[in-house]
Amino acid sequence: MDLKRLRYFCRVVEQGSVSQAAKVLNMAQPPLSKRIQELEKELAVSLFTRQGNRIEPTEAGYFLYRKACEILRQIEDTARETVAIAHQEQFQLKIGLTHLFQSWFKPLLLELYRRHPHIEINISVTDSSHLETLLNEGHIDFAMIQRPYRSEGYDFVSFDPIKPVAVINKRCLSEAPSSPFDYQALAAFPLVLLHRAKDSGTYEMLLDLFRKAGGNPKVIMQITQPGVILEWLESGLEAATLLPSSEVDPAKLQHCYVVDVFPSPQVFYPALVKMPAVNWQPEIMQIIAAGYPFAPSEG
Repeated sequence: MDLKRLRYFCRVVEQGSVSQAAKVLNMAQPPLSKRIQELEKELAVSLFTRQGNRIEPTEAGYFLYRKACEILRQIEDTARETVAIAHQEQFQLKIGLTHLFQSWFKPLLLELYRRHPHIEINISVTDSSHLETLLNEGHIDFAMIQRPYRSEGYDFVSFDPIKPVAVINKRCLSEAPSSPFDYQALAAFPLVLLHRAKDSGTYEMLLDLFRKAGGNPKVIMQITQPGVILEWLESGLEAATLLPSSEVDPAKLQHCYVVDVFPSPQVFYPALVKMPAVNWQPEIMQIIAAGYPFAPSEG
């Protein structure tokens, strides 16, 4: 089988359409469709079925995708290692880090550097949805993000959910709230909630939980970064929010209450995500296997 056809095939599977894959590959759609047809003819099997506006791999197609990813990964690793040996290049790791879990993943990244100072670590910090795009396009090796809403096409390690906390500007209340604070009572405040740049995520999950309990939340702003939400609430915005506790330091908030909520909704799931064609880097996996997240005494 031709390696180029396998690469094209994998990109079509990952993008869910020939037209979108052609854009990513920077080529016209007709020749890409022809390469896929040639591959199907060579194997004498159907590799895709159409589902609405998307195409989905058949059982045989999905099997080929997983095997093709393994083959292409081995070839790319061999080529990279050969070039690195020839030029004595420093090993480079490209990591995407979501704004949502910057503090939660920080100890992992610091420990990675402490154990392997020879590795050149390039970190792109942005929204989870943008990082998924960078993964799909091969611009990063891993993404440290919210667990994908749709997991198809990804390999990932999902960690335990992070406890949420309510952050409420003090002007919204006449006195300090009880802790834990009734989660549904948050619907009575103007809310500033996290929202992905595109696609569904924690925002839709939070609204769904409010509405299932009979609440009618008033969302006045949607922001992609926890840090921006906290800064605006602390600056006097009379509103409340719900954020992962890992990203909130009560000692830095003089004009906001920070309280646990009950019942505690489980919506914040940090995950280490990659494409199937990319190897799990042993340097990172060893740290996770040793027990990440670290106990408080471990820093």
